[in-house]
Amino acid sequence: ENIKNYTYLDNTSVTTTNEQGNSTYKNNVSVNQYSGNIQVLTAIWQQKLKAGIFHLDTEVAYQKSSKEDILPLPDLSAYANLYLKTKTSNDALRVELGADVRYFTKYAAPDYSPVIGQFYLQNPKNQIAIGGCPMVNVYANLHWKRTRIFLMMYNVNQTMGNSRYFLAPHYPISPRILKLGISWNFFD
Repeated sequence: ENIKNYTYLDNTSVTTTNEQGNSTYKNNVSVNQYSGNIQVLTAIWQQKLKAGIFHLDTEVAYQKSSKEDILPLPDLSAYANLYLKTKTSNDALRVELGADVRYFTKYAAPDYSPVIGQFYLQNPKNQIAIGGCPMVNVYANLHWKRTRIFLMMYNVNQTMGNSRYFLAPHYPISPRILKLGISWNFFD
């Protein structure tokens, strides 16, 4: 991919010093446009495997930006969903049990501003790298006649290894949480 005249939100930080002499940065955002070309190399591999009731859906993406300081991207991102899917002989109950995993390599991801609802580049003087931690979810779906019950445990591996799970700098993902839902269709 060749991107021309890329428009982005840049971080125009201002250094401030408090009474103790510590320097901090006040983040300001401005619209900038890169007049040159940015090349992005992307290679994606997808595979869906099935062996009886077992299924494995995977996707792996490699990407590289020629201007990481303007368009930062993780080098590698991966997704895998391993599940078993079965039903009773009369098709009254369908069951799906599984786990999915998401992963991306560490990189200086764009920061998020809730005030404007946009992502902008991090301050180059104090960048925070995110990624390098898998995020695992475990789930169960049951469909019986006109009723569907689902159960999902998000972020199962929260307390294992590095506990700093972020999808954007300064914005952690939700902690481990159990979700339960019931859907009942009154009509077919």
